[in-house]
Amino acid sequence: MNSVIFYFSQVITGNTKKIAEKIGEGLRYNNNSCDLILLRKMKKDIEMIKSFNFDDYDLIGIGVPVYYFHPPYSVYLTLKEFPILKNKKGFLFCTSGGNPGSTLFQIKKVLDKKGLKIIDGYDRWRGWDVHQMYRNFGGYLPASKGHPTPEELEEAKKFGIKLIEKANDPNVPEKTDFWTKENASSKMWTYEYMQIWFPKLPGKFYEDRCTQCGRCAEICPMDKIILSPYPKFLDIPCNRCYICELICPEKAIECDWDKQISYLENLMKKKNK
Repeated sequence: MNSVIFYFSQVITGNTKKIAEKIGEGLRYNNNSCDLILLRKMKKDIEMIKSFNFDDYDLIGIGVPVYYFHPPYSVYLTLKEFPILKNKKGFLFCTSGGNPGSTLFQIKKVLDKKGLKIIDGYDRWRGWDVHQMYRNFGGYLPASKGHPTPEELEEAKKFGIKLIEKANDPNVPEKTDFWTKENASSKMWTYEYMQIWFPKLPGKFYEDRCTQCGRCAEICPMDKIILSPYPKFLDIPCNRCYICELICPEKAIECDWDKQISYLENLMKKKNK
Protein backbone atom coordinates (compact mmCIF):
# COMPACT_ATOMS: atom_id res chain seq x y z
CA MET A 1 0.00 0.00 0.00
CA ASN A 2 1.27 3.45 -0.93
CA SER A 3 0.30 6.34 1.30
CA VAL A 4 1.14 10.03 1.55
CA ILE A 5 0.78 12.48 4.43
CA PHE A 6 0.48 16.21 3.77
CA TYR A 7 1.17 18.07 6.99
CA PHE A 8 1.80 21.57 8.31
CA SER A 9 3.83 22.05 11.49
CA GLN A 10 5.02 25.06 13.46
CA VAL A 11 8.75 25.73 13.25
CA ILE A 12 8.84 26.60 16.95
CA THR A 13 7.58 23.28 18.33
CA GLY A 14 7.29 20.75 15.48
CA ASN A 15 4.44 18.92 17.27
CA THR A 16 2.53 17.90 14.16
CA LYS A 17 5.75 16.90 12.40
CA LYS A 18 6.55 14.47 15.22
CA ILE A 19 3.10 12.87 15.01
CA ALA A 20 3.18 12.73 11.19
CA GLU A 21 6.56 10.99 11.24
CA LYS A 22 5.32 8.38 13.69
CA ILE A 23 2.13 7.71 11.71
CA GLY A 24 4.33 7.39 8.63
CA GLU A 25 6.52 4.92 10.46
CA GLY A 26 3.44 2.82 11.21
CA LEU A 27 2.23 3.06 7.61
CA ARG A 28 5.56 1.64 6.42
CA TYR A 29 5.04 -1.49 8.50
CA ASN A 30 5.47 -4.77 6.63
CA ASN A 31 7.11 -3.19 3.54
CA ASN A 32 4.34 -0.70 2.79
CA SER A 33 5.34 2.84 1.79
CA CYS A 34 4.52 6.32 3.05
CA ASP A 35 5.74 9.69 1.78
CA LEU A 36 5.68 12.78 4.01
CA ILE A 37 5.11 16.18 2.43
CA LEU A 38 5.57 19.31 4.54
CA LEU A 39 3.31 22.21 3.65
CA ARG A 40 5.28 25.45 4.14
CA LYS A 41 4.27 28.20 1.73
CA MET A 42 0.66 28.42 0.58
CA LYS A 43 1.30 29.64 -2.97
CA LYS A 44 4.04 27.08 -3.61
CA ASP A 45 1.99 24.36 -1.94
CA ILE A 46 -0.96 25.06 -4.24
CA GLU A 47 1.34 24.91 -7.27
CA MET A 48 2.71 21.59 -6.04
CA ILE A 49 -0.78 20.19 -5.43
CA LYS A 50 -1.89 21.04 -8.97
CA SER A 51 0.88 18.88 -10.46
CA PHE A 52 0.90 16.17 -7.78
CA ASN A 53 0.16 12.63 -8.97
CA PHE A 54 -2.47 11.45 -6.50
CA ASP A 55 -3.01 8.32 -8.61
CA ASP A 56 0.23 6.92 -7.18
CA TYR A 57 -1.32 6.65 -3.71
CA ASP A 58 -3.94 4.47 -2.08
CA LEU A 59 -4.26 6.51 1.11
CA ILE A 60 -4.02 10.29 1.67
CA GLY A 61 -3.46 11.82 5.11
CA ILE A 62 -3.79 15.44 6.26
CA GLY A 63 -2.26 16.69 9.52
CA VAL A 64 -2.32 20.17 11.09
CA PRO A 65 -1.82 22.05 14.33
CA VAL A 66 -4.90 23.77 15.74
CA TYR A 67 -5.01 27.55 15.44
CA TYR A 68 -7.73 29.03 17.65
CA PHE A 69 -10.03 26.00 17.18
CA HIS A 70 -9.44 25.93 13.40
CA PRO A 71 -7.00 24.50 10.89
CA PRO A 72 -4.38 27.10 9.87
CA TYR A 73 -5.91 29.39 7.28
CA SER A 74 -3.08 28.72 4.81
CA VAL A 75 -3.81 24.97 4.93
CA TYR A 76 -7.56 25.51 4.71
CA LEU A 77 -7.09 27.50 1.48
CA THR A 78 -4.62 24.93 0.12
CA LEU A 79 -7.06 22.07 0.68
CA LYS A 80 -9.65 23.94 -1.35
CA GLU A 81 -7.30 23.57 -4.33
CA PHE A 82 -7.09 19.76 -4.05
CA PRO A 83 -8.42 17.92 -7.13
CA ILE A 84 -11.42 15.60 -7.16
CA LEU A 85 -10.35 12.47 -5.29
CA LYS A 86 -13.22 10.06 -5.80
CA ASN A 87 -12.37 6.41 -5.08
CA LYS A 88 -9.52 7.57 -2.82
CA LYS A 89 -9.34 6.97 0.94
CA GLY A 90 -8.01 9.41 3.50
CA PHE A 91 -7.45 10.16 7.16
CA LEU A 92 -7.08 13.30 9.27
CA PHE A 93 -5.24 14.27 12.45
CA CYS A 94 -4.28 17.35 14.42
CA THR A 95 -2.32 18.45 17.48
CA SER A 96 -3.50 21.06 19.98
CA GLY A 97 -2.84 22.42 23.45
CA GLY A 98 -5.92 20.52 24.61
CA ASN A 99 -8.94 21.83 22.71
CA PRO A 100 -9.05 20.87 19.01
CA GLY A 101 -12.31 22.77 18.49
CA SER A 102 -13.86 21.60 15.23
CA THR A 103 -10.61 21.56 13.27
CA LEU A 104 -11.04 18.16 11.64
CA PHE A 105 -14.74 18.76 11.01
CA GLN A 106 -13.83 21.84 8.98
CA ILE A 107 -11.17 19.95 7.02
CA LYS A 108 -13.60 17.12 6.30
CA LYS A 109 -16.20 19.58 4.97
CA VAL A 110 -13.67 20.76 2.37
CA LEU A 111 -12.56 17.24 1.44
CA ASP A 112 -16.12 15.96 1.20
CA LYS A 113 -16.48 18.24 -1.82
CA LYS A 114 -13.42 16.54 -3.33
CA GLY A 115 -14.93 13.07 -2.90
CA LEU A 116 -12.21 11.82 -0.53
CA LYS A 117 -13.51 9.02 1.69
CA ILE A 118 -12.27 9.64 5.24
CA ILE A 119 -11.82 6.28 6.95
CA ASP A 120 -10.22 7.43 10.20
CA GLY A 121 -9.02 10.42 12.19
CA TYR A 122 -7.76 11.56 15.56
CA ASP A 123 -7.85 14.98 17.23
CA ARG A 124 -6.68 14.24 20.78
CA TRP A 125 -2.92 14.36 20.41
CA ARG A 126 -1.54 17.19 22.50
CA GLY A 127 1.30 19.41 21.47
CA TRP A 128 3.42 21.96 23.29
CA ASP A 129 1.30 25.11 22.91
CA VAL A 130 3.61 28.14 22.65
CA HIS A 131 1.98 31.55 22.23
CA GLN A 132 2.43 35.17 23.28
CA MET A 133 -0.96 35.06 25.00
CA TYR A 134 0.63 32.78 27.59
CA ARG A 135 3.28 35.35 28.47
CA ASN A 136 2.36 35.31 32.16
CA PHE A 137 2.60 31.50 32.23
CA GLY A 138 6.14 31.35 30.86
CA GLY A 139 5.15 31.70 27.20
CA TYR A 140 3.30 28.40 26.86
CA LEU A 141 0.16 26.64 28.07
CA PRO A 142 1.37 24.81 31.20
CA ALA A 143 -0.73 21.68 30.61
CA SER A 144 0.80 21.25 27.16
CA LYS A 145 4.46 21.15 28.24
CA GLY A 146 6.18 17.89 27.31
CA HIS A 147 3.66 16.88 24.65
CA PRO A 148 3.55 14.90 22.51
CA THR A 149 4.83 12.38 25.02
CA PRO A 150 6.68 9.15 24.10
CA GLU A 151 3.42 7.31 24.79
CA GLU A 152 1.50 9.58 22.42
CA LEU A 153 4.13 9.10 19.72
CA GLU A 154 3.89 5.32 20.11
CA GLU A 155 0.12 5.64 19.88
CA ALA A 156 0.56 7.55 16.59
CA LYS A 157 2.68 4.71 15.21
CA LYS A 158 0.03 2.15 16.15
CA PHE A 159 -2.58 4.40 14.53
CA GLY A 160 -0.58 4.18 11.29
CA ILE A 161 -0.33 0.38 11.47
CA LYS A 162 -4.10 0.07 11.99
CA LEU A 163 -4.68 2.34 9.01
CA ILE A 164 -3.07 -0.24 6.73
CA GLU A 165 -5.73 -2.84 7.52
CA LYS A 166 -8.54 -0.32 7.13
CA ALA A 167 -7.24 1.06 3.86
CA ASN A 168 -6.81 -2.43 2.38
CA ASP A 169 -10.40 -3.35 3.23
CA PRO A 170 -12.53 -2.70 0.11
CA ASN A 171 -15.63 -2.45 2.31
CA VAL A 172 -14.23 -0.14 4.98
CA PRO A 173 -16.94 2.34 5.99
CA GLU A 174 -16.50 6.07 6.04
CA LYS A 175 -15.85 7.26 9.58
CA THR A 176 -18.90 9.31 10.53
CA ASP A 177 -19.05 8.88 14.31
CA PHE A 178 -15.87 10.88 14.92
CA TRP A 179 -16.84 14.28 13.52
CA THR A 180 -18.63 16.88 15.58
CA LYS A 181 -20.32 20.01 14.36
CA GLU A 182 -18.65 23.35 14.81
CA ASN A 183 -18.58 24.22 18.49
CA ALA A 184 -19.31 27.59 20.05
CA SER A 185 -15.62 28.55 20.23
CA SER A 186 -14.92 27.90 16.56
CA LYS A 187 -18.07 29.76 15.54
CA MET A 188 -16.91 32.78 17.51
CA TRP A 189 -13.28 32.69 16.41
CA THR A 190 -13.86 32.87 12.68
CA TYR A 191 -10.94 33.59 10.35
CA GLU A 192 -12.41 37.03 9.69
CA TYR A 193 -12.78 37.82 13.39
CA MET A 194 -9.22 36.69 14.13
CA GLN A 195 -7.89 39.19 11.60
CA ILE A 196 -9.58 41.97 13.57
CA TRP A 197 -9.26 40.89 17.21
CA PHE A 198 -5.60 39.90 17.34
CA PRO A 199 -2.77 42.48 17.18
CA LYS A 200 -2.08 43.97 13.82
CA LEU A 201 1.32 43.05 12.44
CA PRO A 202 4.03 44.17 12.76
CA GLY A 203 2.90 46.10 15.83
CA LYS A 204 6.01 48.09 16.67
CA PHE A 205 8.85 47.48 14.26
CA TYR A 206 12.35 48.46 15.40
CA GLU A 207 14.34 49.17 12.27
CA ASP A 208 17.50 49.79 14.28
CA ARG A 209 17.34 46.23 15.63
CA CYS A 210 16.59 44.51 12.33
CA THR A 211 19.55 42.93 10.50
CA GLN A 212 17.45 42.10 7.40
CA CYS A 213 18.14 38.40 7.96
CA GLY A 214 14.84 37.53 6.27
CA ARG A 215 13.88 34.81 8.74
CA CYS A 216 10.39 36.28 9.28
CA ALA A 217 9.65 36.32 5.54
CA GLU A 218 11.12 32.85 5.12
CA ILE A 219 8.81 31.18 7.65
CA CYS A 220 5.57 33.08 6.84
CA PRO A 221 3.23 30.53 5.18
CA MET A 222 0.94 33.23 3.76
CA ASP A 223 3.81 35.26 2.23
CA LYS A 224 2.50 38.27 4.09
CA ILE A 225 6.06 39.47 4.71
CA ILE A 226 8.51 40.64 2.06
CA LEU A 227 11.93 42.30 2.44
CA SER A 228 12.06 45.81 1.01
CA PRO A 229 14.86 45.95 2.28
CA TYR A 230 13.38 45.72 5.78
CA PRO A 231 10.37 43.46 6.44
CA LYS A 232 7.20 44.85 4.90
CA PHE A 233 3.85 43.41 5.99
CA LEU A 234 1.40 43.19 3.10
CA ASP A 235 -2.30 43.91 3.55
CA ILE A 236 -3.43 40.32 2.98
CA PRO A 237 -4.97 37.64 5.27
CA CYS A 238 -2.75 36.17 7.97
CA ASN A 239 -2.60 32.86 9.86
CA ARG A 240 -2.28 34.92 13.06
CA CYS A 241 0.37 32.52 14.30
CA TYR A 242 2.78 35.35 15.17
CA ILE A 243 5.75 33.05 14.66
CA CYS A 244 7.47 35.99 12.94
CA GLU A 245 7.47 37.84 16.27
CA LEU A 246 8.57 34.77 18.23
CA ILE A 247 11.37 33.79 15.88
CA CYS A 248 12.99 37.20 15.27
CA PRO A 249 16.50 36.89 16.75
CA GLU A 250 16.75 40.64 17.35
CA LYS A 251 13.23 41.16 18.74
CA ALA A 252 12.56 43.73 16.04
CA ILE A 253 8.84 42.83 15.86
CA GLU A 254 6.82 43.65 18.97
CA CYS A 255 3.06 43.28 19.21
CA ASP A 256 0.89 44.55 22.05
CA TRP A 257 -0.73 41.51 23.69
CA ASP A 258 -2.18 43.18 26.79
CA LYS A 259 -5.81 42.96 25.64
CA GLN A 260 -5.55 39.31 24.63
CA ILE A 261 -3.67 38.30 27.79
CA SER A 262 -6.27 40.03 29.98
CA TYR A 263 -9.07 38.25 28.13
CA LEU A 264 -7.40 34.85 28.53
CA GLU A 265 -6.70 35.31 32.23
CA ASN A 266 -10.29 36.39 32.91
CA LEU A 267 -11.50 33.35 30.97
CA MET A 268 -9.33 31.02 33.03
CA LYS A 269 -10.49 32.59 36.29
CA LYS A 270 -14.12 31.98 35.32
CA LYS A 271 -13.27 28.39 34.39
CA ASN A 272 -11.54 27.76 37.72
CA LYS A 273 -14.58 29.02 39.62
